[in-house]
Amino acid sequence: MRSEPMPKGGAGPAAAADGLADLVEVLLPGEGVWPSGKSVGVQAFLALRLLQERGRAELARVTAAVIAAGGPLASLDAAARIAVVRRFEAEEPALFGLVRDIAYVSYYENPFVAEAINAQGHPYDLRPHIKGYPVPRFDLARDTPRHGRGRYVPTDAVRRVDVSALDLTSDATQSWGLKR
Repeated sequence: MRSEPMPKGGAGPAAAADGLADLVEVLLPGEGVWPSGKSVGVQAFLALRLLQERGRAELARVTAAVIAAGGPLASLDAAARIAVVRRFEAEEPALFGLVRDIAYVSYYENPFVAEAINAQGHPYDLRPHIKGYPVPRFDLARDTPRHGRGRYVPTDAVRRVDVSALDLTSDATQSWGLKR
């Protein structure tokens, strides 16, 4: 990624980092066994993802939106911080939604948060694709759907679908996905 200068008239890097950390603290305050987003460094991942997805100007845009909503947050009490973040959400819903979603994903990708989830008795692995989660064997009596939506077809009643009429060996079918 090419380095660009900080936008003119914006906060310096330290103030921008602190401001983003204060915003993360409001979004993910933490409590008890749950660490705050700020304490596990969500603001760094938020900044990186904003840069990667939207460019450097997006960081300045977040800072400007918080200031326009009544920030910066540093000198405000907890209730005033929440009010500013609510105004940010109301005035810039798309930008706020992006920031919130990136912050939440970054939080739940954090090893300290994974440990907090595990401490609550829920198996949670940051890389479940490697070994998966334990799943009990299918039990027809226990696992047959009872909600009345859709249909359940027992395995021994599943029949192959005749696809011979689709001419799957034709050139158009084989190259269709590459030429879309």
